[in-house]
Amino acid sequence: MNTVFMQQRQPPNQRLMANDQLLHDVPPTVTIIVTVYKRTRFLNEAITSALNQTFRSFEIIVTDDSDSNAVKAICESFHTPLIRYRKNIFTLGVALNLRTALCEARGEYIAILNDDDAWEPEFLESLLLPFQNDPGVSLCFCDHWIVSEDGGIDLLGTDANSVRYGRDILPEGKIDDLEGLVLEKNGVPMAMAAIFRKNAIDIGLLVGDVAGAYDLWLSCLLAAGGNSAYYIAKRLTRYRVHGQMESGRKAPDKNKNMIFIYEKLMELGLFPKKMPFLYRKYSQYHFQVGKDHLWFNNPKMARSYFLGAFGSGLNCKALAGITLSFLPRNFRIVLKVTAERP
Repeated sequence: MNTVFMQQRQPPNQRLMANDQLLHDVPPTVTIIVTVYKRTRFLNEAITSALNQTFRSFEIIVTDDSDSNAVKAICESFHTPLIRYRKNIFTLGVALNLRTALCEARGEYIAILNDDDAWEPEFLESLLLPFQNDPGVSLCFCDHWIVSEDGGIDLLGTDANSVRYGRDILPEGKIDDLEGLVLEKNGVPMAMAAIFRKNAIDIGLLVGDVAGAYDLWLSCLLAAGGNSAYYIAKRLTRYRVHGQMESGRKAPDKNKNMIFIYEKLMELGLFPKKMPFLYRKYSQYHFQVGKDHLWFNNPKMARSYFLGAFGSGLNCKALAGITLSFLPRNFRIVLKVTAERP
């Protein structure tokens, strides 16, 4: 570890805020980006966890897509120049809101923190070490806890989540197959448990169409660029499950961004060896969006997506979906209720 890095490490202590101006006057090593849209319930805790990091060379950009006085007031309540509040006059959507902050970031490294999540104090320090030891590393990530609305740790949920995303069997160290981990497992938690080099991605490719799947999109861009990645086998962040989560929102076009992502990956030719897999995912999400439109009583729109799910061959599920779209609405409702029964 180099001398400069050692000097930037200090124990987490609120009294360090007195040195904030000195830290702010030099370019930070890390830019922490917190994207916000109206939701403020957990924002104070998220920012506090960032300010309490043992690694001290950072700036925090709270980028507000709702132009909220409440969000601004929370940022100002910390009385530190390390936090920069910025707002969008018009709502951009989460991906473009993040992109705007990325363009303004002064740090060599970027860490994204959701407004409802939190970091352990040693998060930045632990994830920055691989970058310091190996200049070829462009991405470092760790595992995370699942916590309830009140902050309690869900041990069973945490273990199940690690299994789902392939991190239960992932050894600490450099990743041998980043493409596979990203495409097949979506295994890099970019939104609150990763740090990446700002110059490792083309920020212009972060477009509004990727919407809430910006984390998957960023990890795809990093994997496609042939970048080296490192995994820290520790749970150093806390992912909160609560009623206001975007993942719980119901909408017929909610998964439309996934169609865009797989279509764009094929168009750009970023993973030439994975083309059959990408096309399969592209078709699967056509079916999913078609199903969503059908349940939201948009049969004509549903049919157009079911047709897109056929790909190069017969898709029995999509054919069944098209058939259902021609049935009376009351009959479809009965089928929906039956399908949703435990």
